[in-house]
Amino acid sequence: MQDLAIVGMGLVGSAALRHATRTTSAVVGIGPPEPSDWAAHGGPFASHYDSGRVTRRLDARMEWAILASRAIAEYTEIEASSEISFHRATGMLFARHDEAGLKRLRDTASALDIPLEDGRKAAEAHGIRIADSATVLAEPAPAGTINPRAMVAAQHRAAKRNGALIARDAVMSIRPSLDGFELLTVAGRTHQARNVLVAAGAYTNSLAPQPLAVALRPEIVVLGEVTDAQAEELSDMPSVIHLLEHPELDDVYVNPPMTYPDGKTYIKIGGSQPHATTIEDTDGINRWMSREVEPHSLGLLRDVLVSLLPDVSFVGWQAKPCIITDTPTGLPYIDRLESGITVAFAGNGHAAKSADAVGAIAAQLALTGDWPDDELDESLFQAQFGTFTPGPGSRHGNR
Repeated sequence: MQDLAIVGMGLVGSAALRHATRTTSAVVGIGPPEPSDWAAHGGPFASHYDSGRVTRRLDARMEWAILASRAIAEYTEIEASSEISFHRATGMLFARHDEAGLKRLRDTASALDIPLEDGRKAAEAHGIRIADSATVLAEPAPAGTINPRAMVAAQHRAAKRNGALIARDAVMSIRPSLDGFELLTVAGRTHQARNVLVAAGAYTNSLAPQPLAVALRPEIVVLGEVTDAQAEELSDMPSVIHLLEHPELDDVYVNPPMTYPDGKTYIKIGGSQPHATTIEDTDGINRWMSREVEPHSLGLLRDVLVSLLPDVSFVGWQAKPCIITDTPTGLPYIDRLESGITVAFAGNGHAAKSADAVGAIAAQLALTGDWPDDELDESLFQAQFGTFTPGPGSRHGNR
């Protein structure tokens, strides 16, 4: 019998696993490995199957900035305890046009002593061309880029060294038992635990006691391949977030050259299409994640990336699907839904960089039933139930 079973071994679940081992070694994390063939895979998928995400403290929401600050402060320890590197501290540029949003960013930076530098000058120094109409803020290191695949691997190794178990399987059902809960997996195995934390990303509602109010927003990622020489030249390039004035894209983010599992090096751009139809259920998630991205969506992001980096000679292109889980609050749900069952999910496009801090809160809440944080208001992270349909541009106020 485990003290805690964590369902979902993505960024949040893996972080919760490591943090739980600071209290008990009787903890198991359950989650499937990355599929080798996306087109043939029946699910579940995860959005951390990727090699580049922006990391930053700067945010329009104080809560996200606090979570990010805590998580980034842990990166060095995670890397040291696991002997796996996942963080590249080359800084971050934030470009946007709206004065209200810029004020929120500056207010957060002032409150948390986040240094800001001349983003326009930094962009020009790295050959990044941003429209003159945008204001560009620069956050120096430790902002930059993380490798989500490597971060998950690092969390797993550190947790296992502290005594945690990891089962590479998918949970089908969670049922009450005499002393807690019984979790049945796709492989036919059963796990027993006194408490359960569900951190299954877009699949969380399929395991939650009742449907939570989330919108599953399809998103596109495009990878522009560069040569080794070009990658070396751009090795100190900052990450970029750019809120656009564009008819089909809300915003984009760009990572510097990163090496992917195929051995090639890519500059990644991801972006939100505000008019995309949200995904309704598990079957819809699996269809979206296993499909080929349509040429139009690839072309949209390719054109934006080329305009941002006009001096880069890309040698190939590919596109991948991704999913963002949005909530009405713009914050993740970290909440005990009923005795012994806690959820931690819905990153609203912010979770990768902040996952370690979200997982830390969730692990203690799941083990004790008590909200462990004096700085962050518990009510802001409580789950809402029913349905949620976000409007176009709704993420801007949260960025």
